[in-house]
Amino acid sequence: MLETKSPPPRAQPSLKRPHRLALATLAPRTFAFCHTFGLTVWIALAEGSGWSLMLPGLLLLLWPAVAYGHASLAQDSKRAEFRNLYFDSLLFGIWCGVLDYYLWATLFIALACFMNNMVVGGPRRMAISAALFTVGALGWGALTGFHFRPYVSIGLDIYQVAGAVVYFLAIAHVMYGQNRKIGRSIIEIKYKNRVFHALLDLGVVANRASDINTLLDDSLKHLHADFPEYGFAVFLQERQRPEVTRYAAVAGLRLGPEDERRLGSLLGAVHEHHEGAIRLSETSDVEQLYATAMAGRLSLYDGWLVVRAPKLDGALERMLTLFVDQLAAATENKLLHLALQKTAERDGLTGLYNRGFFESALQQSIRGKARPPGLDFAVLMMDVDGLKEVNDRHGHVVGDQLIFTIAERLMMQCREDDILARYGGDEFVILFPSADLSAPARMADLIRTHLEGQRCALTSAHGERVEVTLRLSLGYASSSETPAQEVLTLADNRMYDDKTQRRKNRVPG
Repeated sequence: MLETKSPPPRAQPSLKRPHRLALATLAPRTFAFCHTFGLTVWIALAEGSGWSLMLPGLLLLLWPAVAYGHASLAQDSKRAEFRNLYFDSLLFGIWCGVLDYYLWATLFIALACFMNNMVVGGPRRMAISAALFTVGALGWGALTGFHFRPYVSIGLDIYQVAGAVVYFLAIAHVMYGQNRKIGRSIIEIKYKNRVFHALLDLGVVANRASDINTLLDDSLKHLHADFPEYGFAVFLQERQRPEVTRYAAVAGLRLGPEDERRLGSLLGAVHEHHEGAIRLSETSDVEQLYATAMAGRLSLYDGWLVVRAPKLDGALERMLTLFVDQLAAATENKLLHLALQKTAERDGLTGLYNRGFFESALQQSIRGKARPPGLDFAVLMMDVDGLKEVNDRHGHVVGDQLIFTIAERLMMQCREDDILARYGGDEFVILFPSADLSAPARMADLIRTHLEGQRCALTSAHGERVEVTLRLSLGYASSSETPAQEVLTLADNRMYDDKTQRRKNRVPG
């Protein structure tokens, strides 16, 4: 036997919240049709038509509910409401014919129908509405005969004019409410666009920043530029010591040193895992300070984003959460980048720049010498005398301590712009950008005065105290005396000449 599959049951329509247009027109439509029913009752009583006119008029009371149900059940409630407005025009046109074209009713009802369709659809919909109203009015007259009732009573005229005024004011109120919603939507969209652009700016700032302080300062400056009505501050506190603020930045907030310390202490006392924004204190009658935690977003620090604002609303709290996430991510990435950069550029034992970084900086100086204005540079090479003997006699632990001690003492003599690097096992080198031969000569004198011949106490792997005398062979050269590509070679040769001469002059024993 062949089995036939029955078609799936059709989904039953269900009531749902209709389009805002259907909601907006419900009250005015209900008023208009109830008012027209009252007009019908008045005319029926005045002219003795009785229930022959009032019973059909009950349809006027049913139509607003039918129209709302139609919009609620329709798949496209907006399109359904457009059809309801057309049917309003047709039904009112017919009813004006039923009322024998009572002058004030016909005039005001027609204007109301035309205005409703004009507001939602422009001139084209208004023309269709006028056509439907005319068809309804003339069609009823063609079926039943044309009878005209231009006037009933002064009381009915007042009733009709008053109802028309109330209806038009109600429509104006509805339009005002819709315009306010549209205005709020536009403001919200603009606000979201500002937030979006601010987040993009933060991403650009994070990529350009060279360190955490620059990252935080520039980020808050961009935030304040995008949101000048707010003031911002950020604090990163050590996780183990929350009372210690490691990094801080402020933009658009007037905080003195005492204010920053007080705020830092206050933030340190707040539970680090507090969710959402918290109110800190009032700064004036109309402004407060709010803080949002970076808890769980940073690996090394606990951070806070502080904002000065008139009040904390949902939009501001969402904005703060987004900015906190962005700042925390940028800070964490920058910390990781700096850690990796330090690992790549620094010597693991001494913390000085390594050979790779030095050679890159040297090539940059060589290129600077080749381009106008031809800036000179100089190099000082150093070699630790006797490191092999120390390693052989006392072990590599003592040898490493000796290298570390010399690195520390060399750093104390270097200026901020000098590039000190560990070039090899027992070799150090200093690059002096934008300097002539006087810079390395001055440094060599300082080393001879403060390092050469000094005794340093070290500890062997077995805990024994070892004293070692510091001795370094030096050689320096500058691009002012030799081609830029040969400066390092010349300094290296002079260093070995110095080492050879020192060995000859060393007294045995």
